[in-house]
Amino acid sequence: MKINIKKLNKVMLIASVLFGFSKMSLAGDVESGSMPVTSDLKVKLSGYGHFQGGYRNQNHLAGNDKNVSANRKSFAFFNDAALFTDISNQVNDITYGGKIVLVPTAKRKGSATYNGSHIYLDSSYGRVEAGSPMDAASNMLIDSSAIASATGGDWDRYAKFDSTDLKQGYDFGPSFATFGEFFLDNKLVSAVETRSYSNEPGRRVSYYTPKFEFGQGAKIQMGISYTPDSSNTGADDPTKNSTRVDIRKIGRNGVATNEYFKLDTSVKDAISGGVVLEQNISDGVDLKLALTGEYGKASKIEKFRNNDLSNSDPKKADPDKQEPITLNNKKLKDLRTYNIGAILNAGNFSYAASFGSLGKSLTSPEFHRTGRETTYYTGGVAYKQGPFTTSLTYFRSDQYKNTVDCVTIGTDYKLAPGFKPYAEISGFSLKGKPEYDNGNLKKKKTRGTVALIGAKLSL
Repeated sequence: MKINIKKLNKVMLIASVLFGFSKMSLAGDVESGSMPVTSDLKVKLSGYGHFQGGYRNQNHLAGNDKNVSANRKSFAFFNDAALFTDISNQVNDITYGGKIVLVPTAKRKGSATYNGSHIYLDSSYGRVEAGSPMDAASNMLIDSSAIASATGGDWDRYAKFDSTDLKQGYDFGPSFATFGEFFLDNKLVSAVETRSYSNEPGRRVSYYTPKFEFGQGAKIQMGISYTPDSSNTGADDPTKNSTRVDIRKIGRNGVATNEYFKLDTSVKDAISGGVVLEQNISDGVDLKLALTGEYGKASKIEKFRNNDLSNSDPKKADPDKQEPITLNNKKLKDLRTYNIGAILNAGNFSYAASFGSLGKSLTSPEFHRTGRETTYYTGGVAYKQGPFTTSLTYFRSDQYKNTVDCVTIGTDYKLAPGFKPYAEISGFSLKGKPEYDNGNLKKKKTRGTVALIGAKLSL
């Protein structure tokens, strides 16, 4: 290949001149102490940090069940964090932008505010969010946690739900509902071993109307979200199911079995939404009501017989031996849930209550033998005086005939802007048995107390 020396010298000369000009320009900017403005974009950086110490005292625990962490009984530390930027611009009356969430080394904050990278469009016609995993039903849901001080009920992080006593010889423990929950925001989340930092729900598109005037002193807002496939969480290739597929061995009391269930609880074509009504009753008295819910087409539950008899664990079966035999393949019950909640603010006091039902969503009579319905109730009262708040909340649930009762007292104090220490204590009671049982077992009970102390930092 021939090289044109004249052309090469000309290119090098032009490059040298441009580089010299760039150095002069950069030097001028540095000397003047100013940086050139090339955009009208607004950038807002927000962060959250949380440290917590938890103590648990629970009865009917033995051996390693007493451990709160892997090697420590009764007491453990926990922390979570979040960092995100909101980049936006405005053209006429339309605001467009994007929210970019940065993943910290600590556990990511679970609330909608600090999760869900997406782009959005905001105008007088409403707000559209594209790619956000936090759906309208979750964002608009109301229960007693909305007015709670401290954590609003982190007791379930430390309580033992699958103790040897509760499992009664099965490989899995009873299922318990521990807070007002929906599937699309916290149950159907990414669970990929190579993405342990990610716990986001599926990708979706959401629309929120403006708050319309509705009668005297009333406003109403509606929101709706569409999720094509809950298994597409963004944590893996879109063609792969990145949510958890539960494998439940049905052997009991150490007796080996080569039969097991695979529960694929992902849903498709899911619609979730809500309606929120705000009413100003009088000076200092306001009422807020919300109806939220979900609907989606369920996947399947499969029962297998593993022909690798040398290993009854389906996760460790020899792949070179004959493939497992499918004993049945049935569709789970479609996703249908709803929640009704209300908050009344009167002076320094706030009151909240809610009722929610998950119905028979994503269950099957082949596996869920003890029952298939899930319902829950919440209630609470809170008091605020300057930087000090305190609350008393109650939670009760019934999931597959397994019940939870919990009373929580919490208090926090705004010590400085963005810095809030807190203390909280919860008393809980659990009663249930594994949902695969055919009626031979009696329900087991356990009670306990969880005490928390910690601090939150938000900027």
